[in-house]
Amino acid sequence: MYQFITFKISRQVASVVTVMVLFFPLGLQAKAKAELTTVTLQLHWNHQFQFAGYYAALEKGFYKDVGLSVNIKDGGYDSSGHAVVPEAEVLFDRAQFGSTRTDLLINHGQGLPFVVLANIMQHSPYTFLTTDQYDLKRLESIGTTRPISLNLPGEGNQRTDVEAIAALKVAGINLKGLNNHFPTWELNDLLTGKTQLIPAYSTDESYFVKKAGHIPVHIEPRSYGVDFYGDLLFTRQNMLDNHPETVQKFRAASLKGWKYAMENTEEIAELIVAKYKTRNNFYDKNFLIYEAEQIKKLMNPDVIEIGYINKERWGKIADTYRSLGLIDQYDLDKFLYKQFESEDLWTVYKHWIQLLIIPFVIAVGVSWYLFSLTTKLQKEIAKRRIAEKSLKIQAELDSLTGISNRYVFQQSLEKEFDRARRYHQPFSLMIMDIDLFKEVNDKYGHQAGDEVLRSLASVTQGLLRNTDLFARYGGEEFVVLLPNTSLKETLNLAKRILYANRHNAVLFNGLSIRYTISIGVTEILDTDKVVEDLFKRSDDLLYDAKDAGRDCIRLSNEKKEKLEAVST
Repeated sequence: MYQFITFKISRQVASVVTVMVLFFPLGLQAKAKAELTTVTLQLHWNHQFQFAGYYAALEKGFYKDVGLSVNIKDGGYDSSGHAVVPEAEVLFDRAQFGSTRTDLLINHGQGLPFVVLANIMQHSPYTFLTTDQYDLKRLESIGTTRPISLNLPGEGNQRTDVEAIAALKVAGINLKGLNNHFPTWELNDLLTGKTQLIPAYSTDESYFVKKAGHIPVHIEPRSYGVDFYGDLLFTRQNMLDNHPETVQKFRAASLKGWKYAMENTEEIAELIVAKYKTRNNFYDKNFLIYEAEQIKKLMNPDVIEIGYINKERWGKIADTYRSLGLIDQYDLDKFLYKQFESEDLWTVYKHWIQLLIIPFVIAVGVSWYLFSLTTKLQKEIAKRRIAEKSLKIQAELDSLTGISNRYVFQQSLEKEFDRARRYHQPFSLMIMDIDLFKEVNDKYGHQAGDEVLRSLASVTQGLLRNTDLFARYGGEEFVVLLPNTSLKETLNLAKRILYANRHNAVLFNGLSIRYTISIGVTEILDTDKVVEDLFKRSDDLLYDAKDAGRDCIRLSNEKKEKLEAVST
C-alpha cells in the first residue's frame, strides 16, 4: 500500500503565505468561507473500529476544515438480505468514495474505472479460523471429510475470498474435493461443530471465541506466502478527473482522521458506541478497543505512513490474481493514485498571485518551496526505505517469536532439498512440538503460553549454527533445517535442545513455568523423490515421540530403522 512520495502541500502553502504576510501585511484580505461540498463514503461492513479513521475525521472537523460535508454509509446487508457492494455504489455515483478489499483490482482488471487512494491496513485481517478442539493447525490437514465453511467458487451468490483460494492452492488442496458449505457467518456453527473451519477477520472473531470459552486457532494466508493489503480507500476515475481537489482533500482529511483514531482509541471507541449503530450489542466498547489493538498491528503506523502505497507489492498481488485466472491484464499506473499528478498547484497559488502580482514575492515563495520540498523528499525517501525494510521483516519473521516464519521455511526447505539431492550432500530436518501446550494455556493463560513460545525460541536459537534455519511452523510447532548435516550430528543437537528446554524455567507474573518438548528427526534418503517425503517422515516421527510418552526424540536412519525413544 508505493511508488510515489506523499507530502502535505497545505503546510508548504501556509509557509509561503506567511512570507507574503511579512512583506505585505496590508495587502491580505480575509477570504470568505466557501460553501461545503457534500460527498458520501460507502463502507463495506457494519460500523465498528474497522472504519474508525473516517468517524474521527468527521467528529474532529477534519473534513469540514477542508470544505467537505461527509455522509458515512454503513455496509453489511440491506433490508432485502443482499450484501451492500461499495464498488457498485461508487461506480453508479451513489457514493463518491468507498472502502473495500484488494479484490478491487479484479474489478479494475475487468475494465471498471476504480482508483486506489490509500491502503489503510498494510496486511489483511483475513484468516482461516478454527478452535483447538478440532486439532487443525494447517490447511494440508483439512482432508475430504472434515466439514468446513469457506467462500469458494460456485458456493452461494457472494464474491469469493481470493486469499482463501490462493492459500489453498499453495497448500496443494483440491477445492472440488472439500466437504465445504457456503458460510452462514454465524460463529456458533464453529463452536458447536457444525463446521470446523470458517473465514474470519483476526481483528474480530477471536474475541468472541475466547469469550465463549474456546481457544481460537488461526491459519493465516500469510503463512502460505499470500500477503494482501487490508482495507483500502478508493474512488472512480471520473471523480478524480473532474474533482481532483475534492479527492485530494478527502484523502488527506481521512488519513488525518486515521492517525487521530489510532492515537486515541478509547475516545473513538466511545464515539462509535454513542453515535453509530453497530452489528449488535456484543460490539461494545471493550470489543472495539480489542479490535483497535489488532488493527494497529496490521497498520503498523509507528513505522509505516498510514495510506502508504507500494506499487511493487501491488504487482505481486496482481500476479496472484492472474495465476488464479481472475484477471488477464492490469495497469497499476491507472489503478494507483498519484498525488503529484492530481495536485493542481496553479489552483493552490492562484488567489495569492492574483491578489499581489509581485515578482519578488513569487520568487521568494517558489525558492523557499523548492528548498522545503527537496528536504521533505529526502526525509520521505529515507522513511520509505525504513518502511520497506520493516515490511520485508514482517513478511519473513514470526511476529511473536522473532524467528523465521512458515513461508521462509517452506522456501528454504525446497531449496536445500534440491541442493542435497543434486550434490549428494547430507541434509537433516527436525520438527519439535511443546508437550501438553494446551494445559499451559488453560492453567496460566494465553499470555503465559506466548511467553513459553518466545522462551523456547530463544533457548533453541542459542544452540544452532548460523547455517541452520529455525522457524515457527504454526501454533506450538517449530522446525529446524540443517544443511550439510548428518543424522548423527542432528541427533546430538536434538539431545541438547531437548535437555535445554526441559530445564528451562519461564518466569511469568512471579510464576516459574516448566515445559518439555517432543522431537522428530530424519535425514534425506535416496528414496525421497519430493520434499513432502522428507517432511512427512519427520512429522510422523514427531507423533511417534508423542505416543512414546513425550519429552523424547524419535528418528530414522538411511535404512529406515526407527529407534526407541531417545531421552537425555
